[in-house]
Amino acid sequence: MIYDLAIFLYGLAISAASFFQKKATLLKLGRKNTLKQLANFNRDPLKKLAWFHCASLGEFEQARPLIEKLKAQQNIQIAVSFFSPSGYEIRKNYELADVVFYLPADTPKNADFVLGAIKPDVVFFVKYEIWLHYIKAIKHRSIPLYLISATFRSAQIYFRWYGAAFKSALKSFDLIFTQDHTSTHILQRNGIDNVLMSNDTRYDRVYETCQNPKPLPIVEAFKQQQRLLVVGSSYAHEEKLVARYLEVNKNVKIIIAPHEISDERIAEVEVIFKKFTAIKYSLADEFSVRDKQILIIDNIGLLSSIYQYGDIALVGGGFGKKGIHNTLEAATFGMPIFIGPNNHDKFPEVNILHGAGVLFYISSQEELDNKILSFINNANLLYDVKRNSILVMSSHRGATNLILSKVQI
Repeated sequence: MIYDLAIFLYGLAISAASFFQKKATLLKLGRKNTLKQLANFNRDPLKKLAWFHCASLGEFEQARPLIEKLKAQQNIQIAVSFFSPSGYEIRKNYELADVVFYLPADTPKNADFVLGAIKPDVVFFVKYEIWLHYIKAIKHRSIPLYLISATFRSAQIYFRWYGAAFKSALKSFDLIFTQDHTSTHILQRNGIDNVLMSNDTRYDRVYETCQNPKPLPIVEAFKQQQRLLVVGSSYAHEEKLVARYLEVNKNVKIIIAPHEISDERIAEVEVIFKKFTAIKYSLADEFSVRDKQILIIDNIGLLSSIYQYGDIALVGGGFGKKGIHNTLEAATFGMPIFIGPNNHDKFPEVNILHGAGVLFYISSQEELDNKILSFINNANLLYDVKRNSILVMSSHRGATNLILSKVQI
């Protein structure tokens, strides 16, 4: 009853916030459209269907290697659902999916409707997605259910006295694939044995990107023969640190790829770097970009390919509370990665890369300045990081094949 009340109140909060917040508006309208969208979905009775539910874009990247491999191996339909607008709006036209939709609120009625519309043969939830009514409805229909790329911490609700319903839901999965041994041991200590350590599927995803990077002539023309710092999924805090570095040191070119690319956010980036020659990617060509110090990425989908041109990366999220963004996309191209001092324990890959000598923590302007200078002035240090990166990234691949070898479809 408490859970159902929380779901109801959250729905009311979304409705209220939709009057002044764009994300809430998109979520409210998207959920409303889901009912019509799924009612018109063409479910092919001659094909099996795999449903992947992702919270947002990061979780989608964890599901993507499985989706691509399944599509390559079988004549199968794919359904992808999102909780967050930042995932749905970017991937709503994903070419390998037969239907992409917002997940309606977790109620018994909605769960029955979704399952009745798409009739999945197998369901994959990604990382943290534990929705009690959906899980109950899936198991009631005896549909195989898997949790992939999962991570757990002892302090989470599943392992508290008041989290019994969530702990029971974890036991409902046919198998939970974890990113690391710590998560596996936490589950087993709490009596959850349907678990297997597989590593994170994103290692497979970024490896594919590294093997076939998309060429970007504008970025190549921007860099020329100079050192390049890529600031990926950034917030204002990281951007201001970089701007202050440039006030003293002009020995590196900068690409800024903000976490959000709304007009307001791009305008904020332009203000932060107003002292320097900057240009937005949407306005740049191979000639106008050459004499600029700053290239601002104001569109979606380029960052993973931009990293191929970088010498150093600063990845956003480590100075706030929401979480660190994708460090593996940079690591696969073998460059030193800097992040802020917060949220490390929530992301196993961060600790892995730090332990391998690929990722470095910074907490002040002085630390960032010293790190940048030490690497751009020492080719041997850059080579050492590249070597370490190759070793750690190759040793953590293989989650996709392991998961598919255990899955019943």
